[in-house]
Amino acid sequence: MRAALAAALALSVWGAAPGVLADEIDYLTTWGKLTDTDFYRLVSCRALPGAACRDPVVRWSASRALDLHVRLEPAPSEVPKAMARDIQSALDQAIAQVNGVGAALALRLVGPDDRADIRVFVTRAGNQQPIAGTGIHGIDGVVIGAGLATVWWDADRHLTEAVIVLAGDLPAPERQPVMLEELTQTLGFLTDIRNPLYNDQSVFSEDSNTVTRLGPQDVMAIRRHYP
Repeated sequence: MRAALAAALALSVWGAAPGVLADEIDYLTTWGKLTDTDFYRLVSCRALPGAACRDPVVRWSASRALDLHVRLEPAPSEVPKAMARDIQSALDQAIAQVNGVGAALALRLVGPDDRADIRVFVTRAGNQQPIAGTGIHGIDGVVIGAGLATVWWDADRHLTEAVIVLAGDLPAPERQPVMLEELTQTLGFLTDIRNPLYNDQSVFSEDSNTVTRLGPQDVMAIRRHYP
């Protein structure tokens, strides 16, 4: 198994700096409405319209995608109980949305002792503070904005593991939008879009954490990725 890893940071309108992994910005800037093909290629392989892909296309294998296990890890004691409840609700809603798009995908929430493909953490770290407490090499110590999605894949470019981390001071209005974005990114979509047109139309918007429903092109991208 190749130790491939990529991360996408959800940037918040409450002051986060651009997310960087290995000196690489995790969004691309465009203007105006993108065609479905340009939108899909941007979020799935970091390609500007008419340009080549900068990243490999990665996805869960066809068989594994039909039974993806998602596990919410216990929140640190410092996290308020109301926030922990919000995160649980946000995860339930995000799973339901992804399962409802009509793609060859089936996500289900599993218990604390069950095998998990996608693990979800809430960290005690706040916005622009280093993550601590996950016990995962390459995650602890990374400075978080609103949230962070990290995936690993093998030599066949099949995803093997994914981790979501949410900031411990994530404002209540942003919990559901950020959870939806991060869960969608763990399906193999690691590039956000900086484009004012998409601020209220796509979970992949770089400059907005307000989208609570998958947009039409978000749904299209998931269906193309998992036909």
